[in-house]
Amino acid sequence: MKAQFFVVLILLLSLPAFAQLSPGKLHQSHADLEGLENCSNCHQFKRKISADNCLDCHMILNNRIASGRGLHANDEYNECEKCHIEHQGRDYDLIYWPDGKDNFKHELTGYHLEGKHSQLNCSQCHQSQNITNKALFLEKKKDLNKTLLGLDEDCLSCHHDEHRSQFTQECITCHTMEGWKPAKKFNHQNTHFSLTGKHQQVDCVKCHPQITDNKYNAHPSFSKYSNLEYQNCINCHQDVHNNKFGSNCESCHNTSGWKTVNHNQFDHNRTSFPLKGKHITTACEQCHLPGRPIKINKYDRCADCHTDYHKNQFTKTEHIGNCEQCHTEQGFTPSLFTIEKHNNLDFHLEGSHKAVPCIACHKKINTGTSYETIQFHYPDKKCSSCHKDPHNGQVNKFTSQQGCEACHSVASWYTINFDHNQTKFPLEGRHKNVSCAQCHVEEDLSKNKTYAFVNLVSDCQSCHNDVHLGQFREDQLVNGNNHTNCDRCHTPANWIAEKFEHNRDASFKLDGAHQSVPCNDCHKELSLKGNKFRLYKPLRSDCKFCHTPSKKTNDTRSN
Repeated sequence: MKAQFFVVLILLLSLPAFAQLSPGKLHQSHADLEGLENCSNCHQFKRKISADNCLDCHMILNNRIASGRGLHANDEYNECEKCHIEHQGRDYDLIYWPDGKDNFKHELTGYHLEGKHSQLNCSQCHQSQNITNKALFLEKKKDLNKTLLGLDEDCLSCHHDEHRSQFTQECITCHTMEGWKPAKKFNHQNTHFSLTGKHQQVDCVKCHPQITDNKYNAHPSFSKYSNLEYQNCINCHQDVHNNKFGSNCESCHNTSGWKTVNHNQFDHNRTSFPLKGKHITTACEQCHLPGRPIKINKYDRCADCHTDYHKNQFTKTEHIGNCEQCHTEQGFTPSLFTIEKHNNLDFHLEGSHKAVPCIACHKKINTGTSYETIQFHYPDKKCSSCHKDPHNGQVNKFTSQQGCEACHSVASWYTINFDHNQTKFPLEGRHKNVSCAQCHVEEDLSKNKTYAFVNLVSDCQSCHNDVHLGQFREDQLVNGNNHTNCDRCHTPANWIAEKFEHNRDASFKLDGAHQSVPCNDCHKELSLKGNKFRLYKPLRSDCKFCHTPSKKTNDTRSN
């Protein structure tokens, strides 16, 4: 009786111990590991899960980790129990998603989800039909409908081959993850048939027809891309010439259009009108007008085809307006009319006129009308017919007889040859070296800036400051001011008073020792309102004003 009690007691004591060792049933995939004798298959000492023990069974995953592929190759995923929790029951989900399944960072697996892939649910890709090596997974007793392994990165492992193996390149050579259509990365120029001209505007289906293959039930139709005939134009286009010119259409035509003929292949020089210059690039239709015969009967003169832009200005010349005198087939510009030819006319190009562009003188007239042309004939050839009078008529009395040449030359406007002695103010002495602009200052006349040449005051004080501060001013008024006659003492040669004679022009006659006294001893320098000057008048003439008793002898003799 006691023995039976102890057996029952031992059994009762063993039940809670087993419950402490095994907190719950294993998942149905691990059901064969149930029991205390199998704990060491997964657990190490102190209940710790051994990743090595797990990988001994999960060989597919073990091989991926060894090759550095997939999620579990990352160091932070080398502890199985962080994501796979056991002993929760037969039907408990073994995978724990820390941030939720929808927030899983798929790039940790080595395959970044882009474009359309990022919008799919896991189950849309992870399906048994997409597993490439199903036999291996079945051998390892994997549930093909639940495993997240076994997918291949090759597009065709999941997607239907729309092109029926016509291409050997990878799908991403032409397509992107954003969508199959359009094939953004496809470039027809990388194929054996580059698209040029009008071919670039043709719809793909016109060259790549739809083929129906009933053995593909889900997708019976596809576009044909390979084994197309395209070596000759007639493979696609009808020969409107009925083979009169052979099959080499490129000898005349190009892909920019049938009406664009390759002129290089047609030798126009074999005709009686060889093409030169601009004629080479002229469209055939400009000479060979639609609806008219190809042969042109009249083409000896330019005017047979071209209108006379000069409106008969040269028809009465020696060459009766032959265009070849000035132009060539290379273009209307530049003209062949040289300076030497121009100098045979009654207007010779000299000086600065040689550097003036033709269009500066020969300008368009009647612009925008049917009578537009360039002016070559002028009523007169005076300077004023081309140049505006910058002097506003001030020098008309000279130019009316001699023209602008009275002062200027064609070398430069600034080269002046005017004889100033023709005026009321002849240039003498230092006036000859003074620049014109110092006297003829720029002023505004009738809102036109010009240099003043008329009504100029010619007295000295109109240009020069009176250094004597009015000491020699006369009572006579000139231009409303008291006049100072500088000519009494000075000449245009210099400022020295060469004409002044003290005994003639001053009230104090110099005689005796006074004749050797320096001027500055009597005419002292003074300052008036900050202006320094020599005092000449009024000046006291009594002796005691200049002479004082000697401090040494105390006599009354002068110093």
